[in-house]
Amino acid sequence: MVTDPPAWWETYNDNIIRARGTGWGGDEPLLSPETCSLLDDVDSAFAITGAHTPGWLNPYQDGSTPDEEAHERSTHPEKFRILVTRAQAWVRVLVNRGWAREASDVEWALRPMESGGADTVLAPLSHNTVPLVLTTHTPANSSYAFTITIAAGSPAVRLASLPDCACDGCDRGSADLLRELDRWVLSVVDGSLEVEVGTDRYWVRTSFGYKIRPTQNLHEATKFVAAPWPADWTPRPLVSLPTATKR
Repeated sequence: MVTDPPAWWETYNDNIIRARGTGWGGDEPLLSPETCSLLDDVDSAFAITGAHTPGWLNPYQDGSTPDEEAHERSTHPEKFRILVTRAQAWVRVLVNRGWAREASDVEWALRPMESGGADTVLAPLSHNTVPLVLTTHTPANSSYAFTITIAAGSPAVRLASLPDCACDGCDRGSADLLRELDRWVLSVVDGSLEVEVGTDRYWVRTSFGYKIRPTQNLHEATKFVAAPWPADWTPRPLVSLPTATKR
């Protein structure tokens, strides 16, 4: 039985407050009460959607390192269905809050790395916002893991695919995966997201970080800056990119 740890957003704010108290804190902003309330709602919905997809601890939290064979196996790939039920919780909350409606079609600028999959498209009801696309890749058999691709924009750009590796050696527990999924979805809804896709590389930045990658599965170049889905909502500030990134 896994004991539920503190919510990641609570720990995130606690760490910032603690760092500020010691004089070592930077200018990283706290997650707002409105953001924490949204995440609390997602957690409540997840208690229902994820009732049959339990979490698991980081098998290496004691500081041990995986053996070589761990990178060649995936002992319980079915456990990664927890990502699907977390995505379902997000969809339920965003639709119930009246911030978005489910749409049927998606056009891609930067496709998922994995072919196929079932797309859930959330079209926000506010102007100048970008859609959220959650693509579920159901494994062909029980030897493979469920994966979720998180994307945004119209045409849509792949932001992340989770898990990026389902082997035992890369396992860091379910909390890390759920936190990453939450941060990507939150960045789209919060409006703290900027994307630029070119023919040779693309970059993405949020309030939590940035990534720069070679472009793969490109359909068309695009760029956009997101805006908050809810009215009267202030997006979190984006992190800075290296000077040479924008050109």
